[in-house]
Amino acid sequence: MNVKWTVEALNDLEEIELFIAKDNIDRALSFVNELIDFGDSLGNFANKGTQAKWTNDTSVKEMYYKDYTFIYEINSDSVIIHEIHNFAKMIRHFNK
Repeated sequence: MNVKWTVEALNDLEEIELFIAKDNIDRALSFVNELIDFGDSLGNFANKGTQAKWTNDTSVKEMYYKDYTFIYEINSDSVIIHEIHNFAKMIRHFNK
């Protein structure tokens, strides 16, 4: 399955990188690469995520990587990553 990243998800990656870079630029870059690799791998195991609790739409899933939550949607031919947030951040809830 193809993986597509929304502008919001890409902005989340940038914010995460900027936040971590305040303490360690090298770790910021390597961690964002880990997040990208994890997100790209969702195409292989998208159904392993749990249904998002805040919607009845079974195509909207959550998957966790370390302290981060990926919110994504499964379509017939793709996985769309809508946002990535730290557990401490509020969910933006994309319009679905």
